[in-house]
Amino acid sequence: MFLPQNEDKLSRRELLKIGGLSACSLAVPACAHRMEAGRKALIDMKHLETWNPHVATGYISKKNAGDADAVFKQTLEAASDFKWMGKGDSVLIKLALNSSHVYPATTDPWSLDAMIRILKEKGAGRVLVGDSSGVESVHWQKDRQRGSSRENCSKAGLLSVIESNGAEAVFFEEPGYESFVPMEPEGDHHWKNPVFITKTVTEVDHIIYLARVSSHVMGDITSGMKIGVGFLREDSRKVFHCGGDAFYSMYEEINSIPAIASRLRLVVSSGTKVLATFGPDNGHVTHPDVGLVMASDNLFAHEVMAYAWLLHNREFETDFWDLGVTGKLTRIRSVINKGFVWYIWKDGSFVRTPGIPLFIPGSIFAHPSIMNCLKRQGGLPGQVQWEPTNSVAGVEGLAEYILEKIRI
Repeated sequence: MFLPQNEDKLSRRELLKIGGLSACSLAVPACAHRMEAGRKALIDMKHLETWNPHVATGYISKKNAGDADAVFKQTLEAASDFKWMGKGDSVLIKLALNSSHVYPATTDPWSLDAMIRILKEKGAGRVLVGDSSGVESVHWQKDRQRGSSRENCSKAGLLSVIESNGAEAVFFEEPGYESFVPMEPEGDHHWKNPVFITKTVTEVDHIIYLARVSSHVMGDITSGMKIGVGFLREDSRKVFHCGGDAFYSMYEEINSIPAIASRLRLVVSSGTKVLATFGPDNGHVTHPDVGLVMASDNLFAHEVMAYAWLLHNREFETDFWDLGVTGKLTRIRSVINKGFVWYIWKDGSFVRTPGIPLFIPGSIFAHPSIMNCLKRQGGLPGQVQWEPTNSVAGVEGLAEYILEKIRI
C-alpha cells in the first residue's frame, strides 16, 4: 500500500496527490516506440571483449544477522584492494539522502557505520559524509531556503552514526549558493550548459557512493547512477528535470564529470531492504529472508546488479496490490514530473516541461541511463563478472535469477 514510511495513514496532501494522479491515469505517454528503438540499439551494439567489469555481493541472512559486518567487509575487499587509499587520505561518503525517511528510502545506517569503520582501518584520515536532499524536502535558492539536509539526516538515523564514528557531516547547501562551481561531463553529453556541482568534490582525495536499492517513479530505479544528482545546485536540478528525452542520460552523465569520476573509488549498496514500488521516498518495502549487499569499483556493474535485485524483489517479495497500484504509477511519470517541476519551481511550466520517455523493464541493459553509459563506453562488456563472497542456504533460485538478468 502507498503509505509514507513511519506513518499509519496518508496525509491530506498525499491523498490529494493520489487523487490527482488517478485523474491523470489515462495520460500515459505514447513512447513505446522509443523504448523499442533502444532495444534495437542494444542488439546492434558491439561487444568489448576486453571489458569485463566486476561486482561483488554478500548474502545477509536474517538467521545469521550477527555475521553482517564481516560479510560487508568481505564484499568491499572483494570489490577493491584499497591500494588507492594513502595513509591520511580524505574520503567523501556520498549518501542517498533524498528525504528524511528511514532506510531503504535513504542510506542504511548500518552500512554507513560499517563503511566509516572500514575506511579508518584502511588508513583514511578525514572521512566526510553527506549529501543535499531532494528539492521536494529541501529547496534552497540564492535568496531563500526551505528545509534542511542536516535535519533530514538526523531524522533518517544517519547523523548520529556520523558523529559517533568521528566523521564529519557535510551538507552541500550549507556553504551557500556560490559554493557550487560550473563543470561539464567528459566527452559528448546532453547538458547544454555547465552543471553546478558542490565544491566539496574538489576538496577530497576519494569519493564513495553509499547507495540503497529503490524504485523511482520517474527513473524506475535509483541506486548508484542516480545518486550523483545530490551533487547538483537546485537550478541544475531543474534543468535536469526539464531534460525530456535526455532525462536518464543527464543523471548518468553527472558521474562522468572529471572532478567526480577521477575520485570515485567504490559504489556500494545495502539491499537488506528494498523500496520495490513507487519511490524514491514512499512505496512498498520488502525485507527478504536473505538480503544482498553489493560493491564494485565500476558504476555500470553495480547498477546492473542493483537493478537485478530490485526486479527480484518486485517479482517475489511484493504483493499484487502494490504491483497493481503503486507499481503502475510509474507509467504516468511524465505527468508526475511535469507536476513536480510546476510545484517546486512555481513558474507555470507544467505544459512546457518536456515529457519523460517510459521505460518498461525488460532487458536491464536497455534502460536509458545504462544504455547511455554503454554508448559512452563504446559498447557492451564481454560479461559482467559477478563474485558472490559467501553462501547461505536456499539462494540457488535467487542466484539463477540474477545470472539471467545480468547475462550479456
